[in-house]
Amino acid sequence: MSDDCHSPGRSTSGQSQSLDEFGLIQRFFVDQNSYSNVWPFQGIGDDCAILELGCTRLAVTTDMMALGTHFLEDADPFTVGQKALAVNLSDLAASGATPKAFFLSLSLPAVDVAWLDGFSKGLLKEAATYNCPLRGGDTTKTASVDGKPGKTCFSICAIGEISSGPAMTRAGARAGDDIWVSGTPGDAFACLGEIWKEFTVPSRLLPYFKARMETPTPRVHLGTQIRHYASACCDISDGLVGDLKHILERSNVSAVLFWEDFPRSEQMSLLPELVQQRCILAGGDDYELLFTAPRSVRDSIEEIGKSGGVKVTRIGEILPSGIPLRILTKEEQSLPVMNSFNHFA
Repeated sequence: MSDDCHSPGRSTSGQSQSLDEFGLIQRFFVDQNSYSNVWPFQGIGDDCAILELGCTRLAVTTDMMALGTHFLEDADPFTVGQKALAVNLSDLAASGATPKAFFLSLSLPAVDVAWLDGFSKGLLKEAATYNCPLRGGDTTKTASVDGKPGKTCFSICAIGEISSGPAMTRAGARAGDDIWVSGTPGDAFACLGEIWKEFTVPSRLLPYFKARMETPTPRVHLGTQIRHYASACCDISDGLVGDLKHILERSNVSAVLFWEDFPRSEQMSLLPELVQQRCILAGGDDYELLFTAPRSVRDSIEEIGKSGGVKVTRIGEILPSGIPLRILTKEEQSLPVMNSFNHFA
């Protein structure tokens, strides 16, 4: 069961919740029963479930998304379709899987031909790019609420195959491991923060940040390359620090991050320092890979980044459990550990 998906839409509920999304999954949907005649499995709490079918291992993920929650209400349907599949492919990348197929379920308030035309074209363009065909699904009409049409919702289940060697999960990080990130996290939230009026972004920079928010690049090839070296991995959907915490919890370790080492896009480097910290550390919606690996493979990982055309940067170190997570400046001052996005929090 995947718990990914950052939200560009604000929650409209003012009710306090005793459980956040991760506690909800742990309390109600971790099945402790024993079953006979089932596929060996690992995965609730990871980006993908790993199923073993004889000599074949499948990575399976699913994400439920909605206009107004995961996408802005007026988002271009073409980019909605692209991103809807991309976020699932990013989960497959975090497991080191090669995409093989996906399934789509749609809940629509009405048949909007123009919207569906754009959505389907974006969706199938992304499918063709990553050689991951649509193989089935379902449609239904969204229920009305107080006489008003419900939101357009869609759920994608994506399946990938893992060849010989280990699958990556959020468990496995060990004290002494390096912490790595791909790309330049924070760029997507720079657009969202401007939309939410949390801060102001110069208008000349917005097109770049908007493109990073609307059309993320799932790091599928990178995932298959680092799989033989990484000790743990996840993708960044809800914020870098928040997603790192999932690795730390599953691996029973802690970490220190070095703020000055974080990669920044040219556009991000032009924003105020506090805005950079908000976007990079807690923004989310980047769908970059965050992973750990032993120090002994540093050269190999750097070479993978160079040969694959994807920047990978070492940003911290895994520490033994019991030590608080810290983010240090070059003067060794601690930055606040900001909260990342969490449905129901």
